[in-house]
Amino acid sequence: MPQTLSKSNNAVIQRYGSGENFAKTFNPDLQRVCAANVERAFSGDAPSIAMLLNTYTEKQVRVWILAQLENLNTFAGTKNKMEPPQMLMLSDVILTEYYYLKASELLLFFFQFKAGKYGELYGSVDPLRVSSALIEFDAYRRSELFRIDNKRKAEQRKISDVEKEKTAITIQQYRRLKFKRSKKVWKKKSASK
Repeated sequence: MPQTLSKSNNAVIQRYGSGENFAKTFNPDLQRVCAANVERAFSGDAPSIAMLLNTYTEKQVRVWILAQLENLNTFAGTKNKMEPPQMLMLSDVILTEYYYLKASELLLFFFQFKAGKYGELYGSVDPLRVSSALIEFDAYRRSELFRIDNKRKAEQRKISDVEKEKTAITIQQYRRLKFKRSKKVWKKKSASK
């Protein structure tokens, strides 16, 4: 682990413990939970791959990703599976190109990949097919984050509108108040002359 940990790194350690405990928590079985809670997978507070790399060793994070890839290998009923060197290279791609993905988002990706949302595997688990699917997932992720953000803003506007209505007055009330104020101002000006 790095010598000096930031507040957010310490928060990850307090929540998940060691890198091994993190990997046990975010094991491949959690993919289904992430798929059942898509909005939470995107908007929840799971750490990003970059945060994991800043908190734990690269080797620990790589082993966690390799567990997801091995699960995909096991799932695919194909004759030709990814070989360990291919899985290592693919984990490098994920660590380098998709460092901003949250752990929950990566688990969601693997579940969706296994569900066939990014095409089929024809006879082999192809690492290039997985990395191409990650590009598609990234576009899906952006649109989902945009949708979630718009939903959140609409809810905030609704709450704000309700709060405004609590203190709002009708046009008739406004005119009466304005008339009363102008009458007071006129009386003050008349009295001072």
